[in-house]
Amino acid sequence: MSVEPARAERPADQQPADGQPAPRPAPDARPGRPVPASDEQYKAPMGMTVRVFIYLVAVHFIVFFFFAIFYLLGAQ
Repeated sequence: MSVEPARAERPADQQPADGQPAPRPAPDARPGRPVPASDEQYKAPMGMTVRVFIYLVAVHFIVFFFFAIFYLLGAQ
């Protein structure tokens, strides 16, 4: 004769509406342990990325413009 341990039933207000069991937490999501950070906190906002790209293109264009002026004027 085997004895099964008693299951702790959750209150009705905590039961999922669709009758499916609640998902289990990830194995590393234990209380007191920090949750791994996502890569999103290390990414620059999209607007900042676009501005940096535009600034780099603009600076290279200005440098090319000055180079071309001095090169063409120095050839005479």
